[in-house]
Amino acid sequence: MASTEAAQLSEVEVALLGLVSIRPMYGYEIGHHFDRALAPFWSVPRTQIYPKLRELDERGLVDSQHVLQEARPNRRVYEITDEGRERLRDWVRGPMRWPELKHPMMAKIFLGHLLPPEEVLGLLSDYRDRAAQWRDQLWEIHSKFEPSLKGSYGRSAFFQLVSLEHLIALAELEHSGAQRAIEAIEDARRTLERGDGEGSDELINIVREHLTPTRGGGT
Repeated sequence: MASTEAAQLSEVEVALLGLVSIRPMYGYEIGHHFDRALAPFWSVPRTQIYPKLRELDERGLVDSQHVLQEARPNRRVYEITDEGRERLRDWVRGPMRWPELKHPMMAKIFLGHLLPPEEVLGLLSDYRDRAAQWRDQLWEIHSKFEPSLKGSYGRSAFFQLVSLEHLIALAELEHSGAQRAIEAIEDARRTLERGDGEGSDELINIVREHLTPTRGGGT
């Protein structure tokens, strides 16, 4: 069972401890790996990274060493301590909560009656295209991660790839969901633009054709 102390780790603390649990890193590396691996699903302002690293150092959860370099600027390397690893391990052992969902696309579709259908379609088309770009960028990151499976950090790379593939699936879901909404609104446009309250049967059929999800089984 996770300890009370571990449960009190903030999101930025978990993110930073998680990165330096993979291997020792200096500040720039931490920021780079955060942007590449965590930023798509872990909301942490970049301005918090360095102050929080200093705080974790003071609390004994990470250890830092000032490394002198001849041809380059000196840098500070951070490594997780035994106490930090145990606190992080307790956090990982805690229950997986349902994600806190704030979904602007869903909110705007919900309020789509306030705009002409054409304007809603424009917003959705832009979102669909950006979701496709996001998905493609994630696949590019995936391809760069794959060689790490053969290195000394293959174990951590494996779990990073598993989480990344779930993120890719979410990006694909956003893309396909926006496309389904576009097709439904396009089919319903004439009925919606009439605005006379008629055509309810048409709208019901369109919803059933394009949007009604099938109830899945699975375990």
